[in-house]
Amino acid sequence: MIIEGTWDEARTISEITFKKLNSEKIPIHLAVDRVLSENLLSLTQVPAFRTSAMDGWIISGEGPWKIVGEIVTGTEHKNILKSGETLRIATGGVVPEGGQAVIPWEKAKAENGFIFGNIKIGDHIREAGAECGIGEVLLNAGEKINPFHLGLFAASGIDEIEVVLKPKIVIFIIGDELLEQGIPKEGQIRDSLGIQLPSFLFKHGSEVIHTYFVKDDLNYLFDTVKNEVNNCDLIITTGGTADGPRDFIKPMIEKFNGKNLIDRVRVRPGYHILINILTNQKGNNIPIISLPGNPQSAIAALTSFGLPIIYSLAGKNNEKAIFTKMGVDMETPEGFSRQVPGNVIDGEFMPAKYLGSAMLRGLANSAGFAILQPGLNKKGTMVRWLTC
Repeated sequence: MIIEGTWDEARTISEITFKKLNSEKIPIHLAVDRVLSENLLSLTQVPAFRTSAMDGWIISGEGPWKIVGEIVTGTEHKNILKSGETLRIATGGVVPEGGQAVIPWEKAKAENGFIFGNIKIGDHIREAGAECGIGEVLLNAGEKINPFHLGLFAASGIDEIEVVLKPKIVIFIIGDELLEQGIPKEGQIRDSLGIQLPSFLFKHGSEVIHTYFVKDDLNYLFDTVKNEVNNCDLIITTGGTADGPRDFIKPMIEKFNGKNLIDRVRVRPGYHILINILTNQKGNNIPIISLPGNPQSAIAALTSFGLPIIYSLAGKNNEKAIFTKMGVDMETPEGFSRQVPGNVIDGEFMPAKYLGSAMLRGLANSAGFAILQPGLNKKGTMVRWLTC
């Protein structure tokens, strides 16, 4: 376990601790945005046979070429095309044995049963296997499937694929002061995380199966988590992560005899983040990510330390932080890294306005977080950048 670890230490633990979930076989038309469980191999060469890349005339030898028939798309021409002969052919038509090139309609002249034109051997013919051969890897395990992959899979003879199960997540929004709807009033605030988190998690390939709004009550929290830990792959909580008299996450974890991985990280915002493991009745280890209650802190911590866990469960290749230049000077609290929401503009990071841990406006207009090292980060300094 790390206590008040560095950003890098906490990030590493998040990345390496958890393994991917089991897989399921699904039809390819349902596979968009799912994560491939194992390397996918082509079942055939693509194209499967020599085809015409244009509408025109398939020729053999030198011209002029005598018109001897037509290739009907979807059929195979069984006779050999002899030197000095040509056949009409459409795009996708099977090139017959002896066919050497295709003259497009617009570049050919027909006269007295012959075709005249200039062409090089091999022009406008798609060779069998030009894209891939049988058994070639089309997509690696851990990659997210997009609509264009589906076309490639179909062309390769694939109808079903193995994808990793989507992580099933239960969320607990904790706090006596939170309103689920309506206008905030004295002593109470409108919850924002209960609406943000499900959408955020859906975007990153997870399925939120339940969101609970829980009062500051240890026994009720424990009982509710106990009921759900057998039904999900991951639990996320917000609030109650510090050590005050009304902070019940740590006592709840103790009642579960949970295994502690991370207890606070020297980063602002997001210092009071906890990551633990609960063992359910099936003997499965279920990660529980306990986020601070302030919304900017919660999303920053989830982006840095929660997403690597979610990606591991989903079998998705972890997205490594890339580097960008600071567009302004910024300083962090002594001994702390800093997660700053903002945007990369013309290759430079520009921080958002409204950077307070409870503020939403800056976060709403940001594409991600820059991870600043402790001390002064001058304009031009290279910093890590995480999209969210």
